[in-house]
Amino acid sequence: MTVAIPIWQGRVSPVLDAATRLLVVTRRRGVETHRREVTLGPQPPGPLADRIAELGVDVLLCAALSGVLQRALRKQGIRVRSHLCGDVETVLRAFGCRRLAREEFRMPGCWGHHQSDDRCRRPRTGGRRKRAEPPELTLTGARRRAPGP
Repeated sequence: MTVAIPIWQGRVSPVLDAATRLLVVTRRRGVETHRREVTLGPQPPGPLADRIAELGVDVLLCAALSGVLQRALRKQGIRVRSHLCGDVETVLRAFGCRRLAREEFRMPGCWGHHQSDDRCRRPRTGGRRKRAEPPELTLTGARRRAPGP
């Protein structure tokens, strides 16, 4: 299996579409057998997905990416695990141990468990609800109901 992670300053790069470096790691039976860093030039989503596929990538671990690039990668048969953040080596270890679902690897602002090709979204609450007004407080701290309409 070949895993790729866009990198920036030793961490998962915040946006795959703008990443300039990609760490490509080949693993056999859970053991790393080969590692290389590839320089990416600025490219539109289609050619970028082609370049990643040429590297033999099976799984791409990343933070954010455009929908166009995500679809192009999927067409190439590359599985995408997005909304990840953290130190590259720590993320790689967590992937190998199947622990990427932990909150520490979730990008800020993302809720819930993400599988491959999921988008970040809030949990469903059954529609928007109007927030109730807090009850007024008296000088003694006792709660008093707000006057009705």
